[in-house]
Amino acid sequence: MNASEQFEIKRQHEACIHASTREENDKRLANQHDALSRAESLALLEPFAKAYLGLFLEIDSSFSPEQRIRFIAGDALAIGVVQGLTAVVTQPAVANIYDIGKKMAGAERLEVGYVVLVSMDLFLRQHQTPDEAFAKISPEMLSTALCFHYANSSEFRNVWVDNLIKYNPSLVTSTLQQFWQAQMDNGVRYLPGLGDLLKTDNGQQLVGHIILPILSGWAGYKKKTLNILLAIALRHADATKLLPVIEHILETEKALKPRMRIIWLTSAFILAPDKYWQTMVDYTYRSKEKLLPLLDFTVALLDEITLELNTLTKIIRLIAPKFPPHIDDFGALAANPQKTLRLFYEMANREKSISEQIKWLRSARVMKIVSPILDEIENLNRQKRCQSGAIDFNSFVSNMLNSGKLKERRSRFKNKF
Repeated sequence: MNASEQFEIKRQHEACIHASTREENDKRLANQHDALSRAESLALLEPFAKAYLGLFLEIDSSFSPEQRIRFIAGDALAIGVVQGLTAVVTQPAVANIYDIGKKMAGAERLEVGYVVLVSMDLFLRQHQTPDEAFAKISPEMLSTALCFHYANSSEFRNVWVDNLIKYNPSLVTSTLQQFWQAQMDNGVRYLPGLGDLLKTDNGQQLVGHIILPILSGWAGYKKKTLNILLAIALRHADATKLLPVIEHILETEKALKPRMRIIWLTSAFILAPDKYWQTMVDYTYRSKEKLLPLLDFTVALLDEITLELNTLTKIIRLIAPKFPPHIDDFGALAANPQKTLRLFYEMANREKSISEQIKWLRSARVMKIVSPILDEIENLNRQKRCQSGAIDFNSFVSNMLNSGKLKERRSRFKNKF
């Protein structure tokens, strides 16, 4: 018996299992075929939409979505149901963006959302390109469908979402702002869809358009997410509007843990270095708990924005005495010292002279520990300006290791028993 014969036997078996349900639906909806095909009653379409999405455990999800409908509807009824489901997205929007978000925040779900999601899938299948289909759907319905994508979860993959983001990013940002605002107004600590957007450059750019209300209205950040959001804000937001948002958080969020507060404070320092320098010095004073997240955040920022030279210099002044670049017992460069070395490399790689900044760093007695590195980056900066070129970071690290300028940082407890 070949594979196709096995599949047909399986299909017939599945059809027999649901024969009574199919006969019941055919009888109950015998006079409703025209109404169903015109999508006049969305409530009647809901069970079939759920079957299409594979939400009924009794129906084998290995079958195609339309086949699952035909297990619970005879041929004539199934035709009307599919026509009706397809037509839903061409009608007026069935729900308000804010209301969908509010109900989701309250752990409620609008069942009609399943109908809309199926309609989007079927309607796009009728067109050669997603853009062609989107052009025939009202902006209001597109927004509603996007909200239901996040609010009404299922194992079914809504492949049109990425295409919609490319087709009309301004509609997506406007929709998400209203949808997420409803979540934030109701104390939700997780914004649906945000995590997926933060995974791609295009998604981060999209989030950048609505980053200020996200930062000002939502308090459910994890440290990793907060780092990314503030990096996006520093890259995309108007500094004159961003700084007041950050300052408000610093003033009102008294329970912020140090590893979170330092990220907010560092962002304020980047925007207003003169105003926040002494605050940074006082707050981080020799505290690894605060300096380590500062190091992580700053190094991550180097891939996103260009820090002002004096700002970068002051951050190095805070971090280098606590995490100086040095080799471990095995002659290797550990993770945190390597991050500090990345800050030095960034400083050396500037187009203008860093002599003034080097002099300021040397004026601090605690910076003596990194004096050989200061020599190296000043020389590297001079070469770059004279030769209009620079070595890459990995080569820089190798040169530092091979030259012997990265000494082992000996522990006072080493070799003691």
